[in-house]
Amino acid sequence: MTPWRLLVLSLTAALFTTPLLASAQSSASAGSGAAAGEQDCGALSAGECRVLGLRTQFGLGAPLDLVRALALFEDACSRGDPLACSEAGVAYATGYGTKINPETARHYFSQGCTPNLQTLCRDHGLSYLDANSPVRNLPKGVSILGRACWVGSAEACNTVAQINARVENGKGPLIGQIDSIRFFREACILGSVPACLDGAGMIAQNPALDLFEHSRNFMLTFACSSAQSQPACAQLQAAER
Repeated sequence: MTPWRLLVLSLTAALFTTPLLASAQSSASAGSGAAAGEQDCGALSAGECRVLGLRTQFGLGAPLDLVRALALFEDACSRGDPLACSEAGVAYATGYGTKINPETARHYFSQGCTPNLQTLCRDHGLSYLDANSPVRNLPKGVSILGRACWVGSAEACNTVAQINARVENGKGPLIGQIDSIRFFREACILGSVPACLDGAGMIAQNPALDLFEHSRNFMLTFACSSAQSQPACAQLQAAER
């Protein structure tokens, strides 16, 4: 079983079977749930607080309250939970419970999704794409995977590229494919030959992407020279004829 599926299973168990969280939520959300003292994690551990934040963000056994969820993520982050830091980063990157603030988003992502945590960050993002997850959320998954990509995860880059190329990001077909090129290219640089070939193939098949022919040539050249990919080398040779 892949690590991110284990993450989904553990999260599901925590969301629905942990008595401590249910009790803490009931106590913390008495009244409106908006009082200053109710915004932090209290006696919960950092991980338990993050799960309570998710319950609050998605309305799972707790009143849906995006503002309070963000406050819980921020507090859990300050207590050392890297996944909570990424959750806060997503909130500021996408406007979940707050105004979009790229600088603050980077601040939190820099604590939760770093080069030495790229695998955890990748699995965190992938867990939001799982159809069996109680908190499945494509925009959140893509946001976290995008960050994991830029800290060195080729799989995260390729996943975001494929989502954009398939126009699953809510944008028009051409915009989605244009968005995917930089992620295909980064995955290629990080050593994913399939990403090199998929990105180059997508550009070749769409005349509207002719302006990105340089990116196609770069990916094929990189795959041919660095990974000795025969398909990439063959495509380069065909283009030179």
